[in-house]
Amino acid sequence: MGDRPLAGAPKQRKQPTQDRSTATVEAIVEAAIRILRTDGWARLTTTRVAERAGVSVGSLYQYFPNREAIAVEIVRQRTRAFLDAVVGVDLAGVTNLDEASRRAMTVFLAEKRRTLDLSLALRDTLPEVQGRQAILEEARVYVPALQTKFAGVAGAMLDAARLAMALAAVEGTVWEALAHDPGVLDNPTTVPMLARVFMAALGDATS
Repeated sequence: MGDRPLAGAPKQRKQPTQDRSTATVEAIVEAAIRILRTDGWARLTTTRVAERAGVSVGSLYQYFPNREAIAVEIVRQRTRAFLDAVVGVDLAGVTNLDEASRRAMTVFLAEKRRTLDLSLALRDTLPEVQGRQAILEEARVYVPALQTKFAGVAGAMLDAARLAMALAAVEGTVWEALAHDPGVLDNPTTVPMLARVFMAALGDATS
């Protein structure tokens, strides 16, 4: 079955095209992260973010229409970091997709632990900010690199749509687990559990 088009998650109003604009967006995102870590989602407002970032509210609104769009950008950035870790996993000596998935989930969780406090601050906002859709959109971008990464151990190229859904399923599973148990990332059963989620979502995904 083909990958159905989905309504997009909130995005920036405009993309930064110059160094100064990029620096402004980075300052806004970093300010929002600091507020989330110290005060949580309830106290994250565009006014507070602008003040913390050292920009005017008008400048903030050039890039982000509301706080939800800022949260989505944070989710996107963190998802890219997790997927970068998966793309970079060492598969030397691995001869099957099951073992490759376990190694991938190990590095994924290591990156997740590094910013656990931010994940905990964001976990309750995902439905409100369409975070899961943002995760899927980012996963699709990484599909070609991951198809190449796993081709050697899978014996064929993995189906692009299923691979994107498998990555999103893993990320979604972690968000759900964190909602019930913040200590789940340190549970030794989590890596094999996520590997099973990944493999189940892939199904017979070789093409």
